[in-house]
Amino acid sequence: MEDGFIIDRADYNIGSVNTWVEGEPVKSFWSGIKTKDKQQFEVKSFRCANCGYLESYAVKETESSIFS
Repeated sequence: MEDGFIIDRADYNIGSVNTWVEGEPVKSFWSGIKTKDKQQFEVKSFRCANCGYLESYAVKETESSIFS
């Protein structure tokens, strides 16, 4: 497992897909959190229709086809 965090980039009530970013969050005066030069992956989630259990994955674009 790799250390990382999920960043929320939504603003003005505009929806967006969550993004997982590698490493520890580092505060930035201008952008809130520094993400430059860090690997980033969109988060894909799955929900159990019976109980509502959620599982989330952050995969590379080429790996996302295994979840389709």
